[in-house]
Order: sequence, then structure tokens, then C-alpha cells
Amino acid sequence: MHRANKSFLLGAALLVGCAHEAALRPEDLKITPAFSQAGVRADADWWKSFNEPQLNGLIDRAMLANPDLAVARARWREARAALQAADAALLPRVDAQVSYNSQRTSAESGRNFPGMPRRFDTATVGAQASWELDLWGRNSARSAAAAADALAAGFTAESVRVALGAEVARLWFAVQSARRDVSCLTDEFQARYREMEIIEQGVKAGLLSTDPLSTAQLAAAQAKLDEGQAHRRLAGFENALRVVIGAQPGEMLPSSPSVENHRINPTFGAGVPSELLLHRPDLASSAARLDAAMSREGAARADFYPSVTLTGQAGWQADPASRLGRGSAGFWTLMPSVDLPLFDGQSREANLEAQRARIDLAGAEWRKAVLVAFREVEDALADLRELNLQVDLALRVQKAAADRLKNAQTRLQAGVADEREQVIARRDAAQALRTYSDLELERCQVWVRLAAATGGGWVRPAAEPAQ
Repeated sequence: MHRANKSFLLGAALLVGCAHEAALRPEDLKITPAFSQAGVRADADWWKSFNEPQLNGLIDRAMLANPDLAVARARWREARAALQAADAALLPRVDAQVSYNSQRTSAESGRNFPGMPRRFDTATVGAQASWELDLWGRNSARSAAAAADALAAGFTAESVRVALGAEVARLWFAVQSARRDVSCLTDEFQARYREMEIIEQGVKAGLLSTDPLSTAQLAAAQAKLDEGQAHRRLAGFENALRVVIGAQPGEMLPSSPSVENHRINPTFGAGVPSELLLHRPDLASSAARLDAAMSREGAARADFYPSVTLTGQAGWQADPASRLGRGSAGFWTLMPSVDLPLFDGQSREANLEAQRARIDLAGAEWRKAVLVAFREVEDALADLRELNLQVDLALRVQKAAADRLKNAQTRLQAGVADEREQVIARRDAAQALRTYSDLELERCQVWVRLAAATGGGWVRPAAEPAQ
């Protein structure tokens, strides 16, 4: 035994001499002190800033019925189960054993002796235990990796939830924009068609040449094509929204607010860049995956050291079974074993190199995710600056076109203007309303992008993400 201890210590010492140093964690990025535009970031119920009950109901429904969110949460449950299995490797395993063996020998076998019983009934009751001593932290590292994977899966589920709210809002505003386009293009087509009829009457009366009629016919045909394209876009957006909220095909969606009900613009902003790292669940998930890669690298280094396992049995064994429980029926065994890795064709070295490559991969993915997050915020801020100006200008144009149409209708009723003037004013008013509506709803979608880019009001919990 003393010689065996010396051999064990000698082998361990040789392996320690071949040990590998731990990999370094990738460096963090340098963060700018502020975004191009200040403002407090969005809260958890940012979509309520638009003051649209229809949108609130759609998001609530999506949170209950969206399949992507259900998949993400199921994967989180799977990761937590894997963590529990990894933690179990740190504890001893104990199994109960109960057996009964009944045997009768043949009298013609030539193995019986006078006075020896031919039947044997042996009963065994006991337990078996095994425990791998985590001397080098291999199982602890695997448990830490599983814990990081579970965190990453939980943060991914939260990221899906944040993205889901943004996707519902984006599609809802896209549906509203497509509905407005259909309405405005229908008005424009009707105005152009009526204008074509008026010109056609003038041509038949010999008052106009055919050139204006050809132009009017082409314009009416193009307006009809645009109307058809708008119907197709509307159907596509409505179908996409139904999928996101878990609705059946063809189910009626809520009606859109009226044009006169001017939408309330949100007041949230981008916050500060340092907060972005704490309030985006996708960045937290990426950082957790890096932690998992670091832990797996530690487990790969521990594979170069010996593994020590203690295995034992204890219980009672008796023939006949009625003698179970007597002191003389007790038995036990203890079998410590040491597994010394000597040669594996560079398998451990390859595994260690692969784990270190995964650290570099996870680090690069984390840095990319951070840079993309900063870009998404700045893109949204830049779009908002331009769209605020464009919406204000389009609103003035729309009001001017509406006033012109009202004046043309008044002049037509007073008999001081012809119908064509009123038709042209109606066409221009439809175009101006469509332009303003598209820009206004596009600005709403940018607000949605900004809310999602800043984390959607998510706050990292002190322990584990809540389901």
C-alpha cells in the first residue's frame, strides 16, 4: 500500500508538470460616454406610450400564445435540467440492491456429497455507493458551465420576449400604414378615373386633344396597380401579425385608430451606453455563453489530471433468507480506484484547443453583439431626427392639401369652379394624406426599434431570470 501511494504521488507529480495554464478572458470593449442624443430609456411597458388599446391587447395576447417564446422557454427548462444533472456529478451516487437467488443442483451431476443440500436460497439486501472525488475541479467546472448555459438560455428567453413586443408593435403599425395606403390609393384612383372621364368628355366634345386623355388613362391605370399592390402588402402584414400573436388564419384584427386621432409620440430616449450592457438580455446571454466557454476550458484542463473514484458496497447476505439482519450476515467492500491518463493520441490536447477556440469565438460574438447594439441605438436616433422633420413638413402639406380640397368643393358648389379642379384637389389630398400617414407610422416603428435596442425596459434580475 505504501508503494502504491508512492506510485500515485509520482504519477500525479509528473502530470502536474505537464499542466496547462488557464486561458485569459477576452478584454472588454471601450464604451463611449454618451449617445448622440440624451434621454431616459424606455420602461417595461413602453408600448403603452402610444396610447393605443389595440396594441396593448395584441402584445398581451402574443406573450401568451407566441410559439417562438414558448420554444425559448422550453429550451430554458431544458438547460436548467442539464444544470441539475451536472450538479449531481458533485455528489455521491447511492443505489439500493435487493436480490434473491434460488438454486437446486442435479442429483445425477456427480457433484453431490452425502449430507450436502441440493438447494440453495441466497438473499442479499444492501446498498452500493460511488463517488468521484473532484480533486482538480473538473466536475465543478462542468457544473459552472451548465449554470452559465442555463443563465444564457434564460436571458435568451427574455430577449425573445423583448423582441416579441417590438415585433408585434412593428407589424401593428405596418398594418395601419398598409390600411391607410389602401384607403388613400382607392381615393386617388377614383379621383384619377373621374379626371379621365372629364377629359374624355372634353375630347368627345372636341374641346381637348387626345394627348391629355392618354396621360390620364395611364395615370388611372397606374393608380389601380398601386391600389392592388397595397392590398397585397396589407394581406402580408396582417398574416404576419396573426402568426406572431398566435391567431388563426383569417381571424379579424382590431380596427385602426382614425386619422384624426393623432398618435401620442413617446418621450423615452437611449439612456447611456454603460446602461446598455446591463439592460439588454441578448448581451447578457452572450456574456453568459462566454462564461460557459471559460468553465469548459477549465474542465478540459482538469482532464489532464488523475481521477479518483471511491466505490463501496454494504449490506446483508444469508442462506436461508431468514438469517438476514444477523451480525454474521453483514458484508462490505471498499474499492478506491485511480484513473491515470497516459496516452490518448492527443485527444485531450485537441479537446483543450477546441475549448480555447470556443472562448475566442464566444468573445468575438460578445464584442460583435455589443457593437451591433450600439449601432442599432444610433441608427434609431438618426432616423428619429430626420423623421421628426419630415413628419412636421408632411403634416403641413397634408393640412394645406385638405384646405385646398375644401376650398375647391366650396368653389364648385358656388359655381365658380369646374369639377376637374375639385377632382385634382381630391387626388392631391389623398397623396398628401398617404405621405403623411406613411411617415408618421414609420416614425412609430423607429420608436419601437429604439425601445427594443435599449433593452425594452428589461432589468437583469439579482439571481436567475424569472419565467
